[in-house]
Amino acid sequence: MKFSLKRTLIISMYICITFVLEEVMVLIPNVQLTVLLLTVAGAVFGPYYGTLVVLIHVFLDNLYVGSMLPVVMIPMALGWEIVMLSGYFTRKAPLWVTTVLGGLGALVYCWIFVATNSMFLDIDMRLYIIQDIPFEIILVASSVISIMFLYKPLTRLIDRYWNKDNKKEITTE
Repeated sequence: MKFSLKRTLIISMYICITFVLEEVMVLIPNVQLTVLLLTVAGAVFGPYYGTLVVLIHVFLDNLYVGSMLPVVMIPMALGWEIVMLSGYFTRKAPLWVTTVLGGLGALVYCWIFVATNSMFLDIDMRLYIIQDIPFEIILVASSVISIMFLYKPLTRLIDRYWNKDNKKEITTE
C-alpha cells in the first residue's frame, strides 16, 4: 500500500472527530454517533483503514477514561470492528440493509461486554442482561436513527475526498 499524505490526514481527522463526538455525547448514556461513524469508515475506507480507525479510536478512548485493561479494550475493539465491517460489507447495499446491520452491530457490541463482564468481573450474567436492556435499546435506537438520516450524506462527503484522485467512488443507493 502506497503512502499518501492526503489519506493519512483524512484518517487522522476522522479519528479525531469520532473520538471527540463520542466523548462529548457521553453525558447522554448510550446516545452516540460512533456506530454511524464506524459504519461509514468501513464503507469508505475499507477494512484495512477502517481497522486502523477502530484500533486507534479504542486506544484513545481507553486512554482518556483510564481503562487500559485488556478485559475492556479487547471486547471494545472486537465490537467496533464488527460494526465497521458491517459498513464495509453493506457499502453497496440499500440503506435499509445498512441500517439494520448497523443496529445489529450495536447490539452485538453490547452483548460482547455482557460475556466479558460476566466472565472476568464475576458479574451475574442474567442480572447484567436485565439491567442492560434499557441501555441496549437506547444504543440501537440512536444507531439506527443516525444511520437512517446521516449515512448517505456523510458517506458521499467523505468518499468525495477519500477517492478524489482515484475516481473509484462508492455509489450508495
